[in-house]
Amino acid sequence: MFTKEENELLVRVGPGTPMGELFRRYWIPALLSEELPEPDCAPVRAKLLCEDLVAFRDTNGRIGLLAENCSHRRASLFYGRNEECGLRCIYHGWKYDIEGNIVDTPAEPAESMIKHHVKHPAYPCIEKNGMVWTYMGPREKMPPLPDLPWMTLPADHVDVGSKFLLECNWLQCLEGDNDSIHSAYLHKRIRTPRNGEGRIAVGQTAEQSSARERPASVDIEVNDWGVRAVTKYPVDDDQIFVRTNTFLMPCIGNTPRGRTPVNEAMHTIYQVPADDYTNWRYDFETYWDQTTDGSYGRAQRHEVGPGFRKLMNLQNDYLIDRTRQKSGEIYCGIDAGNHTQDACVTETMGPITDRTKEHLGHTDMHIIELRRYLLKAIRDVQEGRDPPGIFRDPEKNRIGNLCHMLTATIPAGADWRDLLPKS
Repeated sequence: MFTKEENELLVRVGPGTPMGELFRRYWIPALLSEELPEPDCAPVRAKLLCEDLVAFRDTNGRIGLLAENCSHRRASLFYGRNEECGLRCIYHGWKYDIEGNIVDTPAEPAESMIKHHVKHPAYPCIEKNGMVWTYMGPREKMPPLPDLPWMTLPADHVDVGSKFLLECNWLQCLEGDNDSIHSAYLHKRIRTPRNGEGRIAVGQTAEQSSARERPASVDIEVNDWGVRAVTKYPVDDDQIFVRTNTFLMPCIGNTPRGRTPVNEAMHTIYQVPADDYTNWRYDFETYWDQTTDGSYGRAQRHEVGPGFRKLMNLQNDYLIDRTRQKSGEIYCGIDAGNHTQDACVTETMGPITDRTKEHLGHTDMHIIELRRYLLKAIRDVQEGRDPPGIFRDPEKNRIGNLCHMLTATIPAGADWRDLLPKS
């Protein structure tokens, strides 16, 4: 049984909260590069971990991420003038650079020293492959950017999707990404084979489609960067269909993509809290040995409106089509990408779900271990240790191969680990 106290520890992310302090030890997505398309363009709001922030791209193309309210009289810097390597408040002209230094106070006397005594809250940013990453924790604890494939592969191997505002707590979304079983149901679509005999789920062989509707077993691998789960579905007495899901700290879910056993691509999702009740979802398609045409990201952008709100959402019941649901063509009846189908089940749990009322089963083992892992990570930070997934040694930081995903039919007695790269 997951207690109310444990739930509160994991869902609250504001400054000073245990989970908030854990999040602030990692580099996390702040916004898409495309939100700041050129130097001196208009700034944008960026709410993260219960903090109201404003991001801007300065004259030299560098990204600044500042507390939204001016250090002078608290006016919003979102309305500021982005000019000459700084963001200038429209109230009294105070100007800030990307590091939060006050570089001009034009209304003050020439001899004023105020700009030398006041430092505006600002967070460092790094731009990689279409994403702006930020670190919001203590500067003396700042780790290197993790060597993960969607950050370190060439840009043409990484297809960045849109971002989506989700109207619920971040943990509900993360747990959904690391729940392998649901994709055999929630995301199931049916097509008729060319011979017209029977119907099978899109993206799977008939054998795999049939196997995924049978009771499964789950293996769990806990390590120093997260939790890997492999779900094993019996095909027959001699074969099993295996599929991996990987949770990486602090808010990452990885699922397989591709037609080879060790997949040539992967789908990566970050669930980044805006506050305790809303969340930013970011999707990446990463290709190990091939380039991308960008079609994945373009398709996703058609599914959001202003403020990255989903066009199919809680307010319009996700435009569920009961006829197509009843026919079995779309299992859930929601004709959208997986992210919208995911949103339906996580948002309808409520802004913060009451986990004390759950009844978990064997196939929820990944979720159970994920929660334990996060609770232990909180204790690590409270006791003065680096949390898991922080690697300051450059060799240990090269964890890209750990992200390889598996989708394969193997002999019943075989070990799925033998298929994955060893280093």
